[in-house]
Amino acid sequence: MTITTFIEVFPINVSALPKLYAYKLITGNKDISTIGWKFSYRLKTEFGGHWVWSESKIVGDKLVSDLEIKNIVEVLWQEQPDIYRNLQGLKLNPNFAITPQAQADFVAFGLFADIQREIKLMLSQKNHDLGKAKVERTYNVKAWVVNDYPSISISVQSNLIYKEDFKTYAAKVSDLSNLLGIMVEDKRSTLKDEIVAITGRLVDHRTRLLSLTKKTESKALITDAPDDEIVVSVGKSRYDYIASALKIVLRAADYQRFGIDSQKALNILKIEPKLRSEIVSSIAEIAKRRNLIQNAYTSQKNSDLFLNSESLNFSSNLCFGNSKIAKHDEMLSSLKLYGVYKRAEKFSGNNAIHIGIIKGVNTESLDKFCPELQEDLNKLKFKSEYVGLKNIQEDSRAKIEEAINILMQKEKQPDIILAFFNDNAEEEGSAYDKFKSITIGRGIPSQYIEKSTTTNTFSRGNISLGILGKTGNTPFTLAEPLPYADLVIGLDVARQKKQNLAGSINATAIARIYFSNGDLLRYRIHDAPIEGETIPESVLQSLFPITEFQGKRVIIHRDGLFRGMEKQVLKSWAKQIGAEFYLVEVIKDAVPRIYSFTDGEVKQPAKGDVFKLSDTQAFLVSSLPPFKNSTPKPLQIRTEAPFTIEQAVHSVLALTLLHYGSLRGTRSPVSIHFSDKIGGLVLKGIKPKDLEGNIPYWL
Repeated sequence: MTITTFIEVFPINVSALPKLYAYKLITGNKDISTIGWKFSYRLKTEFGGHWVWSESKIVGDKLVSDLEIKNIVEVLWQEQPDIYRNLQGLKLNPNFAITPQAQADFVAFGLFADIQREIKLMLSQKNHDLGKAKVERTYNVKAWVVNDYPSISISVQSNLIYKEDFKTYAAKVSDLSNLLGIMVEDKRSTLKDEIVAITGRLVDHRTRLLSLTKKTESKALITDAPDDEIVVSVGKSRYDYIASALKIVLRAADYQRFGIDSQKALNILKIEPKLRSEIVSSIAEIAKRRNLIQNAYTSQKNSDLFLNSESLNFSSNLCFGNSKIAKHDEMLSSLKLYGVYKRAEKFSGNNAIHIGIIKGVNTESLDKFCPELQEDLNKLKFKSEYVGLKNIQEDSRAKIEEAINILMQKEKQPDIILAFFNDNAEEEGSAYDKFKSITIGRGIPSQYIEKSTTTNTFSRGNISLGILGKTGNTPFTLAEPLPYADLVIGLDVARQKKQNLAGSINATAIARIYFSNGDLLRYRIHDAPIEGETIPESVLQSLFPITEFQGKRVIIHRDGLFRGMEKQVLKSWAKQIGAEFYLVEVIKDAVPRIYSFTDGEVKQPAKGDVFKLSDTQAFLVSSLPPFKNSTPKPLQIRTEAPFTIEQAVHSVLALTLLHYGSLRGTRSPVSIHFSDKIGGLVLKGIKPKDLEGNIPYWL
């Protein structure tokens, strides 16, 4: 059986590109990125052609004189002084060699705009009606450099669009602050982001908005809109829009608010691999007719760019009790057969796990669930005993805390408390937040269980496994420790957006430290607000104390990009303590999909399939979705020498096997898995009383 792996990434037709010119922004400060794209757009409207912001330069296909630039800069000073007051000019850089990245950016963000209308027309034929909403297929183009060659990716997404536009919906809202956080999309472009501020009414902003836009359609819309139409700011760049220019994009958390059938929506939003690749191919054909791109990269034509689990020497073997080895997909049966890798001392001698229960109103009967859970734990070689059940009639914090206090005063104190409630844990101010705030804050292992979970057999297996992990047991580790490291650290920052301001306040930095076999050594939380996007030097050093890290080989998994001077600070600290730090960025969003072509059909790729962009960057299929009709979302992995991209990818892939709260592997390595959840809890003040510990309370 021949298997061909391919990716939705396409090499550019460099020979068909026009002559490109690079211009350098001259400003009075260092922050030029904020105006780079805005100025590029203005140059396009004034002079035509194509203009993009790339590598801190404006790249275009038009040669513009110094006088023309001087004139437009003076106009911008008058029209938008807040944005352009530090702009001094724009200078042609004749000696700048146009790089592959600049070429890729030019095609992705410049030339592709010419075929946007044709692509959107094709995609509109693939929409689905869903009552109050409709599913729209949209596309995204990104620039990449593959083996030093300019390339682009073409990806498709499904957006759930509310049929009432934003203006109609906003007119029904009595408190305009309730509009904050709604995801919107510009009806006439691809811009999509959250509403971050209510700017005011159009009567106070019409003249300003008309001066900002050069599009005829937008000018007409602003001119014809009534004075009382609201104006909102969208995204971190804070673009101002009138309400009638926007449509509402619904996310899963919005379904209940807007009356959407969540299950039906999720089924239609999913795009199976065959259909997804067909839609991408249709877009690519439009681009090929303009001679913009070539055929996609495939393992047949570009074998040196594609890796797999075998070439990575990746093993899914895990180590269980008595050093017994078994595959990850045999995890549950192996735990039943061999027991856990390491039993907590308090459960030695076959001591029972003491379980307390809090049961809220309108929840399922536990008559069946409780004995079945006990049986599940028994099969995992753990006795359990229910030591108390407390029914509560309301999910107020006072009632929940009172119930916890009663359970913790029992003669047999619970080792873990299970809470059964009839609400969505994701909702703000939910019983979940109240329950977790108390239990995590007091160091009490706990498990929150929603109503639907009590009747789900698969979920019960996850709960059993989570109980073992949260009570101090180590169910399993890697059978083959990472040979190139002594420790693996997951590093993340919990970020909170500033109210009505750009930027963020980073509430805290969190490090999770694992041995090379994946056994958790400890977590460490820096519990002090951090202003800005970068972790300060003193904080980074406190997260990596000399007593633990001196002389060690340490992989640092960063959830997202390292910011500011973080890399330099870490390297300097490693040198001071005689350690080696291998820096790995794990990026989860906007990564091109990888596919498999087998027996004449497009299918899901395999776990461990890799597309290698360079010696320091790759895309990794780290996990497969549970449904065959879904296409996995790869991770983007970035590192730097002397650590190889193969080692970086291997370290991420290996640690996806070690989640103690699920029978399935995770998409992210456990070093950074649940970073968003942990950070979200910390931002709400939900954190353990001990800022260092070795029990994974986040499971």
